[in-house]
Amino acid sequence: MWWVLAGLALASGFYLPGVTLHTFNESQVLELLVDKLDSARTELPFNYYDLNFCKPNHIQQRHENLGQILQGDRIEPSKYTLRMNVNVTCAQLCQQNNTSEDMERFRWMIDNEYRASWVLDNLPAGLRVVLTAGESGTRLSYYEDGFPIGYKDGEVYYIYNHAHIIVKINQVEMDPEPKWVIVGFLVNPMSVSNCSTRVFKDYYNAIALYPEEVVYKADFIPSPAKVSPAVLDQAMSYSYSVSFEESEVHWTSRWDYYFRSGGSSENEVHWLSIINSFAMVLFLSGMVAHILGRTLRKDITLYNERADSEESEETGWKQVHGDVFRPPLYAGVFAVLVGSGVQLVGMTVLTLFFASLGFLSPAHRGGLVTTVLLLFVFMGVFAGYSSARLYKFFGGEHWKTNTVATAFFLPGCCFSMFFLINLCIWAEQSSGATPFFHLLSLLVLWLGISVPLVFLGSAIGHKKPALTAPCEVSRIPRPLNILQGVARLKTICVMAGSLPFGCMFIELSFVMKSLWHHSLVYYLFGFLFLCFFVLVITSAEVSILMTYILLNREDYRWWWLSFGVAGSSGLYLFGYSVIYFLTELELTRLSSIVLYFGYMLLASGAYALVTGAIGFWATFIFARTIYSLIKVE
Repeated sequence: MWWVLAGLALASGFYLPGVTLHTFNESQVLELLVDKLDSARTELPFNYYDLNFCKPNHIQQRHENLGQILQGDRIEPSKYTLRMNVNVTCAQLCQQNNTSEDMERFRWMIDNEYRASWVLDNLPAGLRVVLTAGESGTRLSYYEDGFPIGYKDGEVYYIYNHAHIIVKINQVEMDPEPKWVIVGFLVNPMSVSNCSTRVFKDYYNAIALYPEEVVYKADFIPSPAKVSPAVLDQAMSYSYSVSFEESEVHWTSRWDYYFRSGGSSENEVHWLSIINSFAMVLFLSGMVAHILGRTLRKDITLYNERADSEESEETGWKQVHGDVFRPPLYAGVFAVLVGSGVQLVGMTVLTLFFASLGFLSPAHRGGLVTTVLLLFVFMGVFAGYSSARLYKFFGGEHWKTNTVATAFFLPGCCFSMFFLINLCIWAEQSSGATPFFHLLSLLVLWLGISVPLVFLGSAIGHKKPALTAPCEVSRIPRPLNILQGVARLKTICVMAGSLPFGCMFIELSFVMKSLWHHSLVYYLFGFLFLCFFVLVITSAEVSILMTYILLNREDYRWWWLSFGVAGSSGLYLFGYSVIYFLTELELTRLSSIVLYFGYMLLASGAYALVTGAIGFWATFIFARTIYSLIKVE
């Protein structure tokens, strides 16, 4: 077991190269690209040139994949001129004239803490940040994605009109001439009224004294007291400097600085999460093992002895053997929900598997979102199959209606919510709004691939022999002997849903920060895969445990309970998202709030379907197993 844990932990920090290694000759032109402007205060991305920055003569937008489009990425060329290993000091870029509308847009974005994103050789522009850990004062530097566009001092707005670009390079020994690879890309934004001032030169000389592993000290961060700043005005002058620095970092490790956001303490928290989750699993496994190993064995022996002695008195879960496999209320709806959950389980397992191997590293821009979409579409065949098999077991006759409902329920809910959110983003004129052509692409994926695959899976499942129950269902339902404490039992079942949520709680906080703060790169998919493995076991065990308690009370209505016990963890996830919104986020616009709660509602529903489907199928196998071991006349 420990070698599996060690392997997954290593996979969490390892990634296969996301792009082909690019080598550059001396003085070769490097293409610096600009991406979106983004903010954690609005969650609304905008095109880089929505602000009046210096533009090249011809702007040709790059071809992005579907994942990049959905994330709001709009990569375009820039006017910056970089040549490999050629340092530049105070090069003038352009002079821009701002209208009153341009200046108001600058003010709005500075107030909302917007950051600019640049790309060089597939590396995002990093802003160096330092952490001081413990009493020893150990310093650890890491890169944040993007850099601010300006700042506000009192009522005055200042623009970062100068970019000090630092390119880390590593020489590759290749004949007949040496070549270089880019292993780091930093941008120090500055606000200067005159690029040639003595103070500005002193700034560069000072920060050059600090080695690579130490952050540029806060004393040298540009401020009105240190450098004559550029006040936002109608006429703005933009400039840049370029420094090439040799580094010992290898090309395959160049993303490590982006992954260091929490240092060793963050890894300790991840391991604490795993240990906590496994402790919970061991506790639950002990309880379930007690039931299966002692209580159930005793029950089965007792029931079989009574059957041999022709005693008619029956108690406990054997009492309802003639009704335990009676179809539940709204059997068709139940089959659709379980089928949709199976589709999400398959998508999640494969996504985490590929991500743990490194195929979905941040180097693959938009790769994670694209993979999730494609896997969701192709997992439709399993949704149709499982839904049809369960519906046939219930004796349903309208299998075509069941298939159509399975094909349209979950994708329809997702697309409807996405379309509503997209309308809100489109009204804000944000680049995050998905263009009409790509909306059609999503419809093609749904109606052209997912729906036929659901029908294919349903046809295969319908043609197979129906699942058999170990006990024949009686024609007349047994009257329910409702005992006291039913409401208390239901409350306990809902509370039990906190256990599957608890398995993911600590890791979920890192995922939420990565999603909604835009300053962290989540890559620890190995840890996430381990947490999901624990989630599967926990969901199965809590559903089995609560179902056994219900059957012991001679109540055979276990179908919805087995799904709802683990599925209620989705309620806890949505509750957590509300608390996270109130304590961690500072969203300033109604469209941002709609976007946040819309996506979190979808995530909570998907989480409920995943855990509910796992809990049901585990309980179904459990019920078939225990009732096949008793003698029934």
